[in-house]
Amino acid sequence: MKRFTLRKALLTAAVFTAAVCTGSVVSATDFSTEFQAGSAANGIGKSRHNLGALGGPIATQSTTEICVFCHTPHHTNTTGFAAGEAPPLWNRTNQSATPYTPYGTTVAGTTVTQVGGATLACLSCHDGVTTFDNLVNAPGKGLNTGDQGWNFQMGVLSVGSYKSPGAGRDSLGCTYGCHGSTTTTFAVSQIGRLNIGTDLSNDHPVSVTYYGADHIDGGRASLRATTTDIAGIDLASDVWSTAHSAVQAGGNLTQNKWAVGGFISDTATIADLLRNDKVECVSCHDPHFKNTSWDEVKFTYLEGYEHTGNSWSNWCGNNGETCTDGMFLRRVGGNTGSGVCKTCHEK
Repeated sequence: MKRFTLRKALLTAAVFTAAVCTGSVVSATDFSTEFQAGSAANGIGKSRHNLGALGGPIATQSTTEICVFCHTPHHTNTTGFAAGEAPPLWNRTNQSATPYTPYGTTVAGTTVTQVGGATLACLSCHDGVTTFDNLVNAPGKGLNTGDQGWNFQMGVLSVGSYKSPGAGRDSLGCTYGCHGSTTTTFAVSQIGRLNIGTDLSNDHPVSVTYYGADHIDGGRASLRATTTDIAGIDLASDVWSTAHSAVQAGGNLTQNKWAVGGFISDTATIADLLRNDKVECVSCHDPHFKNTSWDEVKFTYLEGYEHTGNSWSNWCGNNGETCTDGMFLRRVGGNTGSGVCKTCHEK
């Protein structure tokens, strides 16, 4: 197939599995030396958001560019976005013609009526409808707008090659057995979590007004004040056990650093995570930040998967960190100890 959508072939090949409970203390990286405040929140080149020929595990041989799938220096797209909400230098065409179903009304009584620009940007790939190569300004001379017809294939990062079409597979080389309708070993419900779809009513509310404790209309959902210094939030003292490395010196619960404005910050406030006073996808996720600080990654993703009867194993370099990209979460340490959730919700 020429066009690659998340509905036809899911964005991820990482298999989400249950971690084995051994009762032992899990060791973690010392985050006092990794992702220091002031350092760049980078790594997109070696993340799954690099869809060009130099990327993987999903890539096209039609261009070596990385940024072009979202941004262009000229002829940017502002159509379909509310005033002031268009993503910077946006290079993707209008969003899916299929209307999105917003969350609706939350338990706290906050109503979401339309999807904001920052979330629309994410959905332009993750809605399972819009193709990856549907661009406003394609690489090269001239203004080549629309679906470029590029082929996307599954890369094998450990050897730097791409799988070619084979029996029972399409040009992507990965739908048979794992990502297509023939899958039996791993159901779509297990590996399709990145295919958000157009129905947002069953996801965490996005484009929803943040009613913190300092809001003029009063706080809701135990939300902290928007002026809260994120690094000062105590995430460690109320956990049951302090024997885990996540709450020991340098652990990711003893410091609460987030990627804000392209850099790791220990001075940001919750207001810095919002867009027009609302929670959007980008409040929790930074699409440019390969956040491999989550100390549970190795225990919740397979490190190298070989499908019975096929030789395409080690598709992600046999490295659990490479498989996940830290889910592009803004928080250093990911959601260990529910650190992402408890940053905003004072529970």
